[in-house]
Amino acid sequence: MIEREHKFENADGITLFYREWQSDSGKARGIVFILHGLSEHSGRYRHVAAALTGGGFLCYGIDHRGHGKSGGTRAFIPDGQLAIDDLDELYTIVRAEQPDRPIFLFGHSMGSLIGLGFALRHPHRLRGIVTTGTPLHSEFGKPAWLVSLCLQAAQYLPRLRLSPPGGPSVLTADRDMLRQWWADPLIDKGMWRVGTSAALVLLAREICRSAASIEIPLLIMHGTGDRLAPDSGSAFLAEAVGSDDVTLKIYPELRHELVNEVSRAEIITTVKNWLVERA
Repeated sequence: MIEREHKFENADGITLFYREWQSDSGKARGIVFILHGLSEHSGRYRHVAAALTGGGFLCYGIDHRGHGKSGGTRAFIPDGQLAIDDLDELYTIVRAEQPDRPIFLFGHSMGSLIGLGFALRHPHRLRGIVTTGTPLHSEFGKPAWLVSLCLQAAQYLPRLRLSPPGGPSVLTADRDMLRQWWADPLIDKGMWRVGTSAALVLLAREICRSAASIEIPLLIMHGTGDRLAPDSGSAFLAEAVGSDDVTLKIYPELRHELVNEVSRAEIITTVKNWLVERA
């Protein structure tokens, strides 16, 4: 696999970083945008890209604003639409270079919300979406007064670090992956910012309201051991979308980061095969 690094300046003047992965042959049956979750970065999905490029896909992984090697206040996305706009700019760059190949999205957690939001706004640009750990129902596990307080505080102190991330053990049971998480300097290990948490709640609500308008194929994956994002959100998504090609896979006891879990090889193979069938 060949990896290249690129940058572009978005409409807000923030320099955004992204990775390009392709097979040694240079041939590709389709394109996959890889969208990472909150506080992490695209480099954590190199093993996913390796499997997908082996399946004949050209992959692009963006570091969302405020994440990884991209500019902006660390771990701060005050409005989900801003991240969707950033993805739109990358889409335009890639589509100009690759005008004919079908484009898919793979999104984890926050990345899945950004990907689904993109699909709502641009319904004809994508061939399909794969999601893992989608936090559509994250607010349901918290007191209503706390969610309301977060939304109000975000209007006045959006950069305030107040929301607890829960610790890395909620991500995976794989100890080697947890050691890599602690050693990774590009992961933001602080508390979540109020403005970012509020933005994700509002984006999740929008997706829940408008899910019926998503009519492209979806592969929706979730673990029942996910304490950050209840698997009920993925079950809801599978029922609510307007697509007639929906695959829901619920994995008993697996935690939030399915592609970093102990059974990740099986899960990544499922993703690859699903994409190959629809490319």
